[in-house]
Amino acid sequence: MYVRVVQLMAEGIRRPRDTCLADPGITGTLSIGDIPIGTAEKRPLRAAQLWEQWGSAAKRPLLPPLFDVQVLRMTPRGLLLRGFQIDSRNLEAIAQHAQEWWAVPIRDQE
Repeated sequence: MYVRVVQLMAEGIRRPRDTCLADPGITGTLSIGDIPIGTAEKRPLRAAQLWEQWGSAAKRPLLPPLFDVQVLRMTPRGLLLRGFQIDSRNLEAIAQHAQEWWAVPIRDQE
């Protein structure tokens, strides 16, 4: 599904409503599914990913994936997704933060 995604949190803290409304978001193809690697509990890991077509056969991620993703709300205006993102900017202190995406469907790919 081709969507425009606005991230509603920054490092696990909710962004102000005005900031989110002013954010143009990132457009790409949204996919939700199980990742082939499992967890310590021997269950599949569900993730949402936003990506774009790159070349003729490759996909390039646009945002870090949302792990353990849940669809909180689905309306004609969009989807509210909640999960966890891995922050690996500092390799000595890799962190996991709560994140929510507001995904608005776009009818035609631009």
